[in-house]
Amino acid sequence: MTSSPTPSSPILSKSRAACALLACAGGLFGLQTSVHAHGGEADPLPAEPGVRVGVAGALRVLDAPRELPSQRLPGFLLQGDAGMDARGAQLEHGVLDAGWRLHGQWGAYAALGKHGSDPAHIEAAWLQWQPGADWRLTAGRQRPALGAVVTPAGHLDRFALVPLAKQASFGHDWIDDGVQLGWRRAIGRADLTLDAGLWRGRVWPGGAGTPVALSLHGGVTAGDFTFDAFAAHFEPTGRGTRAALAGGGHSHAAPVCDEALKDMVCFAGRSQVLGASARWLSHDLPLSASAAMLWHRDRGPLRSRNGLGDYGGDTLGGWVEGVWAIQPQWELGARLERLQSRQRLQGAGVSLIAAELGLNAYRPANRAALMLGWLPREGIALRLEVGTEAAGGWRSRFAALRAVFRIDDVAAALRGASRAP
Repeated sequence: MTSSPTPSSPILSKSRAACALLACAGGLFGLQTSVHAHGGEADPLPAEPGVRVGVAGALRVLDAPRELPSQRLPGFLLQGDAGMDARGAQLEHGVLDAGWRLHGQWGAYAALGKHGSDPAHIEAAWLQWQPGADWRLTAGRQRPALGAVVTPAGHLDRFALVPLAKQASFGHDWIDDGVQLGWRRAIGRADLTLDAGLWRGRVWPGGAGTPVALSLHGGVTAGDFTFDAFAAHFEPTGRGTRAALAGGGHSHAAPVCDEALKDMVCFAGRSQVLGASARWLSHDLPLSASAAMLWHRDRGPLRSRNGLGDYGGDTLGGWVEGVWAIQPQWELGARLERLQSRQRLQGAGVSLIAAELGLNAYRPANRAALMLGWLPREGIALRLEVGTEAAGGWRSRFAALRAVFRIDDVAAALRGASRAP
């Protein structure tokens, strides 16, 4: 998906946009909503043969004195594009999805997504075969399994911004074309999960020429605790990064290198992402907590018009998050994040390459956010968030008002609303 940055000046005033958010949430009060974990570990297909159509979205008004440091994340080796300006009133994310279970073993799923002023794009389009209760084979466009904490982070979750560690490792969500084999089984009091996938690997941190990308995931849930770990391996031969001053719109696809290398630095080598996460969801207390750590490792040559260098990068980041359900309809949450990198570049003209990539602007990045949420009914939430973040040597404060809704089955919700007095 390629698009232009979202304009920084909103069409609506902040007060009008806030009223629009409230009106949107209010219009959903009459719908009986049921929710599945979109983009997470739950199966989005209907339990019985038939079709289910759902919709989910987040409308956001975000105020900050200037673009957020995380928009470009200077000093880290990423795609080098301008990023998406989060400020103003916009559609943070919208998803229209449909699941079709043909019979017990076969099913299909598709999801259409939209961000801000970006054009709509296909987030998922896959077929699934379940030969038994424990196994499932899924082929098509999908999200590789990364665990109950990492997979949904930044995707219609409690906080408005994608975690810095996930942004540095995958650019945004990792959505790819491929095949994934999954195994689920309850053993004693524990639920075990294993997944293995083969992927096209053209999205970050892969790129052009990637023969095939591999992913492995394992998870266990026991009582109040869930633990996950994953590994992903890419071998791009032509993964591009735009030069710091080249500009260009936002893109979820890694830029493609060409022989001219105009305003481009090209990486070829091996790229791995390792991750681990844990979640505590108390059944006795109105509390939950989670933590995740991601390690992105690059090894290989970087070349541009100005030289050739041997690059080694190790980017380590993570976040901790806690939520307190003050009352059934109110919640208070906090998220703390940290991202840092060690980068080595040796060879002819490496100082010019580093300048092209803006690596000299590197400083550790961090973010802290506090969230207050009102959940008038299942599937609908209004959230107020305030926070601060820093990267590349500068810091910015931000505040956001969000309306988030999820309707798992639109037809069932409309039937429930028609029966309501």
